[in-house]
Amino acid sequence: MYPGELGDDDTEPDDQGASGSIATSGASTGGAGVAGMSMGGVLVEPQPLGGMAPIITAGSPPVPIGEPPVCMPTTETCNGRDDDCDGGVDDLPPTPCPGGGSSFCVAGRQSQCPRRCDVCVPGSVRICQNPFCSFWGEQECAADGQGFGHCREAEPPSECTATAKKFENSRQLEQCCVDNGYCCLDEFDLNGNGNRREMLGACGDIACQ
Repeated sequence: MYPGELGDDDTEPDDQGASGSIATSGASTGGAGVAGMSMGGVLVEPQPLGGMAPIITAGSPPVPIGEPPVCMPTTETCNGRDDDCDGGVDDLPPTPCPGGGSSFCVAGRQSQCPRRCDVCVPGSVRICQNPFCSFWGEQECAADGQGFGHCREAEPPSECTATAKKFENSRQLEQCCVDNGYCCLDEFDLNGNGNRREMLGACGDIACQ
């Protein structure tokens, strides 16, 4: 045995390792190129002697690294996504509700419409008193039925004009309001129950039942 030769018991080192082995396929090209090789499951075709780059064949083309996914515009809906690809998530206008108020898209879910009548019937009017010239006022129920607006000055009916002039903002004027068929804010607690926010009089079409 000459120096440098391998004996039966000698083993040539494997530089590739178990996971980095290169498997050749096919026979020798006879000097025209090298056999095809499998690299990580991707077949590398033989490289011609002319120096051309190897052709890599794969099942599907890779997605370029760092390139964002393509957004396909659709109709915007309330689902927590940017459906129409305009950069805004659930950018939808409020949806009007049949009984007044609106429904909104919140965190991907559409809110429920407000109840039409929690406090009062939307658009209905009750009588209130104020410290201005006429001492008679009106309050309109809000569109969502959650409460009344400000007490705006109005002229008292003829039945209560003299009372307003004589007693101004008073129990007597509230009593005149009730006696003449109006729905009146009980600011002077005419029924003595301690509640000055309730309504007295003809309030069947104004108060929620």
